[in-house]
Amino acid sequence: MKAFLFDLDGTLLLSDEEIFYNRYFELVGQEFKDVVNPKELIDAIQEIIENMIFDGGDENNYQRFMGKISQKFGKKALEFEKRFDAFYSNNFKLLKPLTKPNDRLINHMRNLSEVKVLATNPIFPEIAIKERMKWAGLDDDDFALVTFMENSHYLKPNPKYFLEICEKIKADPQNCTMMGNDPKLDGACEKVGIKFVLVGEDGNF
Repeated sequence: MKAFLFDLDGTLLLSDEEIFYNRYFELVGQEFKDVVNPKELIDAIQEIIENMIFDGGDENNYQRFMGKISQKFGKKALEFEKRFDAFYSNNFKLLKPLTKPNDRLINHMRNLSEVKVLATNPIFPEIAIKERMKWAGLDDDDFALVTFMENSHYLKPNPKYFLEICEKIKADPQNCTMMGNDPKLDGACEKVGIKFVLVGEDGNF
């Protein structure tokens, strides 16, 4: 079985990622300001995600993240889950104007007959990934698999992230191609034998 893996940020959905994430963390800080200090929260999120890269195990990324964030601030995970769900259902949508679909690559993708995977780094929960898919005009029918926190156990650039995808779609890594804009994160696929195609800042490939 042959398959194509596509990154989302900077690949199928274009944006200035520095501006996007600065605004993202600003909005997250505002959402939680009555619960925890915004700067402490943002620093904790970044530290936890970084430490999760080469972790892995029985818990999925969502379970590990919620466990670590609640442990950090002495709050029950459910409190953070409710607040994050509210954020992704509402103010997260304010980030849409900072993005635009990469129509050329999306059209190319839809003309492929091979299995297609939205291999976006699963540092976001399903609700957030599905929202960003809407911004690019994508839906579940475009892909055999979409990776997000709840169904993934690893993060890019951990090679096990790519192996987990291959196992789920029952494809040999040698028969897969990863298209992404980040040589470090997406290019790590080459460590397990997946071909890497770099998408430029202008969205060309």
